[in-house]
Amino acid sequence: MQPSDANSPSSASAVDTMTLPALRLKALGKSFGSFWALRDVSIDFAAGEVHALLGENGAGKSTLIKLIAGVHRPSEGGMLVEADAPLNLATPRDALSVGIGVVHQELDLFDNLSVAENIALGIEDSGFAKPSKKEMAERASRALGELRVTTISPEARVGQLSTSDKQLVAIAKVLTWKARIIIFDEPTSALNAAEAARLLQTVQHLKASGVAVIYVSHKLAEIFSIADRISVIRDGRLVASGPAADFSHETVVTAMLGRNPAELFPVRAAKAAQASQTSQVESLLAVTDLVGKRLHGASLTVRKGEIVALAGLPDAGPSDLLQHIFGLQQPKSGVIDINGRRLGRLSARRAIRNGIGYLPADRLLDGILPLTSVLGNAEATNRAMRSTSLAVCKASALENIKRLAVRASSLLNPITSLSGGNQQKTLLARWLVMSPTILMLDDPTRGVDIGAKAEIYRILRQIADAGSAVIFTSSDSLELANLADRIVLFRNGRVAQEYVDPVSHAELDRAIAFTPEGART
Repeated sequence: MQPSDANSPSSASAVDTMTLPALRLKALGKSFGSFWALRDVSIDFAAGEVHALLGENGAGKSTLIKLIAGVHRPSEGGMLVEADAPLNLATPRDALSVGIGVVHQELDLFDNLSVAENIALGIEDSGFAKPSKKEMAERASRALGELRVTTISPEARVGQLSTSDKQLVAIAKVLTWKARIIIFDEPTSALNAAEAARLLQTVQHLKASGVAVIYVSHKLAEIFSIADRISVIRDGRLVASGPAADFSHETVVTAMLGRNPAELFPVRAAKAAQASQTSQVESLLAVTDLVGKRLHGASLTVRKGEIVALAGLPDAGPSDLLQHIFGLQQPKSGVIDINGRRLGRLSARRAIRNGIGYLPADRLLDGILPLTSVLGNAEATNRAMRSTSLAVCKASALENIKRLAVRASSLLNPITSLSGGNQQKTLLARWLVMSPTILMLDDPTRGVDIGAKAEIYRILRQIADAGSAVIFTSSDSLELANLADRIVLFRNGRVAQEYVDPVSHAELDRAIAFTPEGART
């Protein structure tokens, strides 16, 4: 059975005859000037259901969430609560007052305040008197009790809590407003497996208590484990909606992309397959028994001409391994060989001199030079290393900016004037200028649109075909399965499994989410 088309009679715009919608969107649209970020979206969100809202970055999910949360006002259409009461939301407080709350990916809590004070913030109290500590503590205890949480003290400082405990506080804060519709925006992106499982249990508890949960996540394994219904947004429109049981990983991804996922990825070269299947091909990188932050004896060999993906949960070790190889973290023990030569203490400068390039996961914090031009960002590493003359450096930067099809009104404008995808391609151009022997990329297409992703995939394949080695991590299992010649799965800081033969992204999702019995907490 296929998911219903958004325009069919069985789409989300149809009333479920058994369940009265907690929230109904009717032909909802939002424009910014002449640009329509969202158009003609009709969805029903039912009480006691988890409704997954899916779509690529830039598809319109964030705009839809902001409309429901009162951050934006619709340009067309409207919203009804409990099927018949029109909503006119001017502010997020208006949304909270009618029982709509949001648990953001970036939690809006104050680390220097107590749990009770954070939960009390913004709640209307009669008069100007601040509620007493006792009143705030009682309110916090009631809200946490609703979540069956007994391990968090209302007096504890939020800054001393774990990320998962902070999320529970954020949920409790929303419940204090008697929220019956709660939006979760990428809630498990920074959680380990045990914390994510705990969060999903909390969501199931909210569902059982009659809350309508709108759940946004890019982790499809998670979606299929928790969602009752799925709606997919693409290019600002609802393109598919229906019971989760009617979808598969493939139909979800196809709906999100608007085409077969395989079309995004370049053809795997025969020699890349050979490199992954045999040890006779020259080894460019060998890591042996590396112990360090979140690494517990990690080993990895990467050969000339192959693209190797490092898969695993955020704290499993892939990103840490890249940082150790590039000298951003120092191992406690273990060895790193580059081109057959053993390296001692590494630094970023020494790694670059040995032909290693590294693209960090957070381009805004660790990648771009925000006050520098597009051209200046592309030249930065070469200039810092003084590896060529300024004229040669500039010519190479311009050549690679063109090669990567970076779209900019002027290369002399600040890099912050570019879209996220073009910023990322500029950072990639920075390393292509250096002609790296080994190029490492930490989640390189996060926050990048589909067109830019396809261009990045094409370039990475060209780099490998030219004889370099490419190593990357990704939060997108589709990317792992279709771009890599070989996939190395990390679990608890060491290699748990290696895939040389083709593997589906659904199988990868299950393998990444799997927690061995002895590792569960």
